[in-house]
Amino acid sequence: MRTNKSVAMNKRMSIVFSFLPLVILMAIAYVWPVAAVVRGSFFDGGGRFAGFANYADVLGSYYFWDSLLFTFKVSLVSTAISMALAVILALALRERFAGRKLALFISQYNLSIPRMAAAMMMVFLLSQTGLLSSIVHKLGLTRSVGDFPWLVYDAKGVGLIIVYVWKFFPYIGLSALGMLQGASREYEQQAATLGAGKFKRFFYVILPAVVPAIAVSSILVFAASFGDYEVPAILGSPQKRSVSVMMYLKYVDPDMRDRPEAFAMMVLISIALVAVIVAYYRLTSRGARRRGL
Repeated sequence: MRTNKSVAMNKRMSIVFSFLPLVILMAIAYVWPVAAVVRGSFFDGGGRFAGFANYADVLGSYYFWDSLLFTFKVSLVSTAISMALAVILALALRERFAGRKLALFISQYNLSIPRMAAAMMMVFLLSQTGLLSSIVHKLGLTRSVGDFPWLVYDAKGVGLIIVYVWKFFPYIGLSALGMLQGASREYEQQAATLGAGKFKRFFYVILPAVVPAIAVSSILVFAASFGDYEVPAILGSPQKRSVSVMMYLKYVDPDMRDRPEAFAMMVLISIALVAVIVAYYRLTSRGARRRGL
């Protein structure tokens, strides 16, 4: 018995030591920066302990709340549109048709393009001096390229939404497609036999089957667009800055007194984002349980 116990103990110790380098690396890469940010949020620019003064300044700032609302709106609208297009994409690609492999490749191609490259593509395509504006002007639909609507650098965030939807909806769609391909069509056939039309089969059979995949992937899409810096930095408007851009500008400001506020904003945004993700997950999982998923 002692021999067996010693062997089991040695196995446990070998497992612990095998994971120890990874744990140390994770602590250095994640835990230490987070701890440094949290600590920095409680000190002022001169290194003196300030308590919650930085948090009070951030929460009392109109620009912070305006930026937070703008970022939340852009992320929510982008995620909602991506979810709708993702369902359409999944339903289309699960059918067999000529050119299906090409359509699947094109839908996956977006995922390989970096967000910075996607933002620059939209500048060349959608700006007032871009390709689309030139085509519209040559067709005689506008008197000059300046009459083309502002789709980038706009205060409403239209350009940001276009980039996020174009970049992320294939990710949700391919996740939903995987669920649809793994699900049996017997339920759809049974519902059709009982007289259920296309819309009823969609809402009561197909949609519940893809809800888990859409819920998880849409959470990741919302978090990615909410915390993204590259796209708002390239396509954003000076009148409406995203939270990530505001944090960066405060952090790199030559006036070091603004850096603790950047740390406080990082902590507040992280807490808010985690709260939104948890609430969304609970809502979707509750709905899935009601449907028996």
